[in-house]
Amino acid sequence: MMSKKNSVPAYNTVIGIGIKLESGMLTGKEPVRIDGEYTGVINLSGDLTVGETGSVNGNVRAGSIVVAGFVKGDIYCDTTVHMASTAHVEARVAAQTVKMDEGAHFNGQCMMLNAKTRNVFAGQSEQDEMKAFDFAKLSDVFIPEDGPPVVPEEV
Repeated sequence: MMSKKNSVPAYNTVIGIGIKLESGMLTGKEPVRIDGEYTGVINLSGDLTVGETGSVNGNVRAGSIVVAGFVKGDIYCDTTVHMASTAHVEARVAAQTVKMDEGAHFNGQCMMLNAKTRNVFAGQSEQDEMKAFDFAKLSDVFIPEDGPPVVPEEV
């Protein structure tokens, strides 16, 4: 959601500079911005922005994600992951679109989602979905020509 006045996203939740949250589970439907430190799981249907001073250590799922700071963990995004020039990302990333500005640091793996892979977790409760995502090796998902994707048994 953008403010017409200055085109700055409006956030309902901001974890500000100097704030440190550990061992958390952040869930919600609205946009969230992290400028402080967060350790734990993030599961949002809204958008997530990790500002230049922000750091996230844990698995992330969101509608879209902009990273200008540090993220270490798995990232599953419904649409676009955008790594700004100041981003430092150490992650397995699964998204429909991945954008990297010149200067962004990315160390990990990337899986581009399509109509079949996006629905790997469809029909699961939010809690089961995050549990599956926490442990899933997204690159191991088998997608048959005709039928739903198959997640390995150990998930």
